[in-house]
Amino acid sequence: MRTLDFLRDQRGTSAIELSLVAPLFGLFMAGIAQVGIWVWTSTALQHGAELAARCATFNPTACADANSITNYAVAQSYGVRVTAASFAYSQPACGNQVSASIQTANFLSIIGAPAMTATAQACFPK
Repeated sequence: MRTLDFLRDQRGTSAIELSLVAPLFGLFMAGIAQVGIWVWTSTALQHGAELAARCATFNPTACADANSITNYAVAQSYGVRVTAASFAYSQPACGNQVSASIQTANFLSIIGAPAMTATAQACFPK
């Protein structure tokens, strides 16, 4: 019965377990990082949109037209590289409205994860 001794040998089982669990753990950590990037971007866009809508209401000299309002929103979106084209300004019934939308970095596309879009919207009454 010498041929079945290899079944009782436990050398290398830790390496096999690690090779099975490590990819799943890595994907889990990458998913946490991806959601963190999305939350960071959404928060920065929301901050920029809120302050730009407020500026359009209270500071008509600095925020006189749509171009200056979107540029102000870009300046207030701390920590995110965003252009003025990502922001839109309008004047619906609620007052001065600034909205934004941008695609976040998606490093999970290698497994087929969809791109995440960070959006923000703020309306400040007149």
